Amino acid sequence: MLHPSLFTTLSEVAHSESTPPLYYLAAWFWSRVFGSGEVGLRSLSALAGTASILAIYAGARALPLPRRAATIAAAIVAVNPVLIWFSQDARAYALVFLLTALSFLFFARARRSGSRRDLGWWAGLSALALAAHYFAAFVVVPEAAVLLLRSYFPSHSERKYDRMAPAREGRPVLVAVGVVILTGALLLPLALHQVDNAHAGWIAKQPVTKRLERAAAKLVGEDNGNEHGRRETGPVPLAIPALLAFAALALLLWGGDAEERRGAASAALVGGAGIVLPLLLGALGSDYLDGRNLIPVFAPLIVLLGAGFGVRRAGWAGIGLAAAFCLCALVFTLEIDRLPRLQREDLRNAAREVGPLRPGKAVVAARYSANQPLRYYLDGSFARGPLPPLREIVLVGSATAERTANRLLPPSFRQVESKPVSYNFTLARFRSPDPVPVPLKLLEKGELVGGAPRASVIVLPAKSPSR
Repeated sequence: MLHPSLFTTLSEVAHSESTPPLYYLAAWFWSRVFGSGEVGLRSLSALAGTASILAIYAGARALPLPRRAATIAAAIVAVNPVLIWFSQDARAYALVFLLTALSFLFFARARRSGSRRDLGWWAGLSALALAAHYFAAFVVVPEAAVLLLRSYFPSHSERKYDRMAPAREGRPVLVAVGVVILTGALLLPLALHQVDNAHAGWIAKQPVTKRLERAAAKLVGEDNGNEHGRRETGPVPLAIPALLAFAALALLLWGGDAEERRGAASAALVGGAGIVLPLLLGALGSDYLDGRNLIPVFAPLIVLLGAGFGVRRAGWAGIGLAAAFCLCALVFTLEIDRLPRLQREDLRNAAREVGPLRPGKAVVAARYSANQPLRYYLDGSFARGPLPPLREIVLVGSATAERTANRLLPPSFRQVESKPVSYNFTLARFRSPDPVPVPLKLLEKGELVGGAPRASVIVLPAKSPSR
């Protein structure tokens, strides 16, 4: 994805991604300093994920919520397996979570103070969050609505003491919201172009109830960062952290004082809108709701959970429930490190078994789950035009797809090897005694590797010498 040229990198976003360009812009500059190796690229997300702990704490305090509630919210971020997962990924999710948490922080401050400085920070960080992930809009839009309503429809006490307050406060809020709207307008052409690419078309094919269940599991710490296939369960049943989360809300409703409930209400409003708005958008025909895309919405929802567990009247009972909730998430995090079925596919071994790319050799990989890592490890490129005649085709995908491959590939290709190369993937190697023209569309059939409807074809870059 990252190229020596910044302009080439940014132009690639429009064709190969379904997110805005901010992360790739940041990663490009980051790689100039720290390199484009695994540690260099992933350290950007690791830094963003770590900083998110402090951002959530500060956001909870700004509502304002008690220090204990803010500390619990920060602890939930620190042990949440999905947030840890994406803090290890060279993708936009950790960055957008940080930016959304910071947007929420300055939203909370601006809602209370109305200062131009807080509004300016909110506008800038909200614009950056939108430029990192489109789903940040489902947090930023309700924040903007609350700020506008507070500005033009102040409470009775505000009207009583300052009749001119709405007029004075309204103009800065309009300017701040205008900056965010302008950012969205600038991103709209790119978003529409990426919709046409249909990279996220697989999402709507899954039942929305299953997607909501998986998103909830991610929020309470009982799922990894994957969205494909069935949800892998851990040693703690999902019902336990889910019941603990409901207990936090019950503590807030029946034990919270007026200040605690008022502060938590803002988090509930923003977080609730962040779920309802994409559901409404899906009902209108643009359905992109899944657990990963809802990561920005987790920021206010985690603050809400912290507010519930941290209710003053709950005392040590609230702290004990919070500790149990965090322990469930920590257990699942440790299980991800222990069990291969919960981890990402480690395709370094697959790349070693594939061997070096050369003219006349093509590697077919399952799209989304294997293509990008293999392209990185093999230092190859995705085929975009007619292929030269091939003598070797290597498939990296499901073992059950080998029979289909034997049927679909030209008859001169004979299978010479089959071996497992990771937890879920098998390598199948086919060779032909003579170079054979093979249509690219044939190799892009997902049936060959048993993955998505389309596969990716990795070849030697056009300008690279033979290796």
